[in-house]
Amino acid sequence: MSLRTNLTAGILIFGTLMTGVLPAMGRPATLTSKSNLRTGASLTASVEEVLPLGSNVEVLNITVGDDGDYWYYVQPNVEGTAIGWIRGDLVSFKPSNKRYATIAGTQGSKINVRSSPNLKSKVVYNGLSGDLVMVEDSYKQAGQYSWYRIKFSTNVTGWVREDLLSIWPQGCIITCPIN
Repeated sequence: MSLRTNLTAGILIFGTLMTGVLPAMGRPATLTSKSNLRTGASLTASVEEVLPLGSNVEVLNITVGDDGDYWYYVQPNVEGTAIGWIRGDLVSFKPSNKRYATIAGTQGSKINVRSSPNLKSKVVYNGLSGDLVMVEDSYKQAGQYSWYRIKFSTNVTGWVREDLLSIWPQGCIITCPIN
């Protein structure tokens, strides 16, 4: 089994455990067609469930699959439905005035989320690359990196340096919807 497969399986297990404990609050989206909810970010990954057109989901993580397409790790808004991966072109984001970002880095890399906007503050959480977060606030001291207070789908909040985030324009993820 490859490192990528093991990592994806670990993320899925962790996500399953976390969603049983805490509510998901990712980026709201709707499926634009009947969609296969898969165990990994690949067309060859096993299908967990088939979700109907118009299903509402929360996007929790973003990655680029083996096929070069964006894939979203989603939790459907129907209780008891599995969480898994859906190809990005099957997902339409709902309009939002909130600002989102993804944790930067190579797939599976961890970043420290801190209690305050400096490197000496306590690490309160480890985010994984691709995690989708809400940007709540920012702080910049002259001559220093900007820091952003972010909120994870698990409701954990903390501060991350700007070079460890990919921040999208307000209301967008990756690209803004064309309306």
